[in-house]
Amino acid sequence: MRPLRSDTFPLSGYRLIEASAGTGKTYTITNLYLRLLLGQGDPGQRPLGVDEILVLTFTIAATEELRARIRRRITEARDVFRGSATGDEFLTGLTHASQDAHRDVSLLTAALQLMDEASIFTIHGFCARVLADNA
Repeated sequence: MRPLRSDTFPLSGYRLIEASAGTGKTYTITNLYLRLLLGQGDPGQRPLGVDEILVLTFTIAATEELRARIRRRITEARDVFRGSATGDEFLTGLTHASQDAHRDVSLLTAALQLMDEASIFTIHGFCARVLADNA
């Protein structure tokens, strides 16, 4: 098995990340989420809004942890785009890949404002939501 690199991981289509505890899944998911928000996926990828990204996990505790960590990571990224120093290679790479830092700060700020609406669910919670929305 090869290690997953969140800076080059393909973002088109459907992806499943499966790994043991303590391997950095949450860190990787937060990085992939940032790339989607900024449109730093495949060539021509447009930035996605919080309402266009779905994250599924197994436990309620994991959904709350993911939501908090994604929010924190967006805040960290926004601070770096605003000029804060960082030793985080991934965030440094995001800023170097940026075509327009001002636009990216705006995208990240908008995402932070909408994080309460983010689709981060347990599999059971997502299925219940779909059934309720389409009953």
